[in-house]
Amino acid sequence: MGNRTGMSCLEKRQWLNRPAVAVDELTARGRALEEAGLIHDAVDFYEKAKAHGELERLVSLAVEEGDAFLFVRLHRLLQKEPSAEQWKNLAQRAEALGKTLYAQRALQHLS
Repeated sequence: MGNRTGMSCLEKRQWLNRPAVAVDELTARGRALEEAGLIHDAVDFYEKAKAHGELERLVSLAVEEGDAFLFVRLHRLLQKEPSAEQWKNLAQRAEALGKTLYAQRALQHLS
């Protein structure tokens, strides 16, 4: 069964497990997944492509959506520590969206 991109879980796994895939192809598939709203799947493709620019761009989306899980994952992949200001913005946005656990997780990094 395919998702909104027409790619099944099996196809995704096959793409990500290929030893050699063109970076442009991986990035294009990542963008298609992102446009379909499948951000976490897109990150998998950007990670394999080592598309740091795409990953960096998604950090602001993670804050906008109050998604602490995505925020942490992106920073881990980018090998960067989030600033206190980023944690604060994430906590505020998550709280505004009713994502209390994500807000609490972000606030833990401020204390």
